[in-house]
This record gives sequence, C-alpha cells and structure tokens, in this order.
Amino acid sequence: DFCAGPQRGRKGDTGWRAHIRFLLNAEVFASRRAAPALSAALGPARASLSRLMAASVNFKTCVDQTCRAAEEFVNIYYDTMDKRRRMLTRLYLDKATLIWNGNAVSGQEALKEFFEMLPSSEFQVNMLDCQPVHEQATQSQTTVLVVTCGSVKFDGNKQRYFTQNFLLTAQATPTSTVWKIASDCFRFQDWAS
Repeated sequence: DFCAGPQRGRKGDTGWRAHIRFLLNAEVFASRRAAPALSAALGPARASLSRLMAASVNFKTCVDQTCRAAEEFVNIYYDTMDKRRRMLTRLYLDKATLIWNGNAVSGQEALKEFFEMLPSSEFQVNMLDCQPVHEQATQSQTTVLVVTCGSVKFDGNKQRYFTQNFLLTAQATPTSTVWKIASDCFRFQDWAS
C-alpha cells in the first residue's frame, strides 16, 4: 500500500504507538499489583487512550479512502490528459488555478486554451503519494493533497521528468461525491547531468 508508512517493531515505536504501549503496560502493572493509586491515576489516561485509539482508527479509514480516491483520480487525470484532453477542464473547479513551471493559469476558459496549445503527450506516473488535508486548514471542506512524479514525452520533444501536486476537493452531487481540482502545480525536473 503506497500510503502506509513503514511499520516499526517495538524498539522503534515512536509517538502515539509508544504512548499507547506505555499506557497499556502501566494498566497491566496496576491490575497485577492492585495498586489503587496508580489505577486511579490511569483513569483519565484510559479515557484519553480510548479517544486516541478511536481517532487513530477514524484517521486510518480516512487515509485509506484518500488513497483509493487519489489512485482513481490519477488514473483518470493522466488518461484524460493523454487521450481526451478537450475534456480535462471538467476535472477542475470553475476558479481553479494551474501553475505550469511557474506560469499561472486560472479559470475554465484559460485552462481550456492552455491545454489545447500543449502538444500531445504520453505521461508515465512512477510515484504517487497522498494525504488528507486537515479540515481546520480548509474550512471543513474535504480536501486531499495528491503528489505525482514521473516522466512525460510531449510530441516533438524529448522525454522529461516531472512532479505534479494537486489539491482536490470533494464536491457532493445528489448521487455521489466528485473530486475536483482546486489547485494544480506542474514542474519539470531538469537536473544537471
């Protein structure tokens, strides 16, 4: 799974995993020793652990859904870019912004003109990463950051490496949720030989 980070054993546990393991071990110790003072002290920690574990499960579900949505989006986006470019602007919000190698393009009409002037392309995505954006940063709008890296060959040009970052927002329709591009940043990666 490309979204899941490396899993560490007990020695490498950090952050919330180490905290949970500490709380669980302390609770076992308290129950074995029947130390009422420690057990009472763990009461608030037990509630905190419960909330932390529930939030962790909800966040994991959110990340899993984000990963599936990002994979589906990337397949649709690059297939449309390569084969049906005239339809590409349907994936963007009306006021979306594209930054193409430092040049800004905003709005549906400008995006349509820009994509029409690009030569035909063959994109190959080699890496995909994604994460949900915290709702406090997006005024409770469900938003996903998608990052891709790969290579592209535009007709008449040599193959080049690129990175592309998308901010996708969920748009509710009567029958489903549709992801639209709010912001798109494309950059060629030309490293010195």
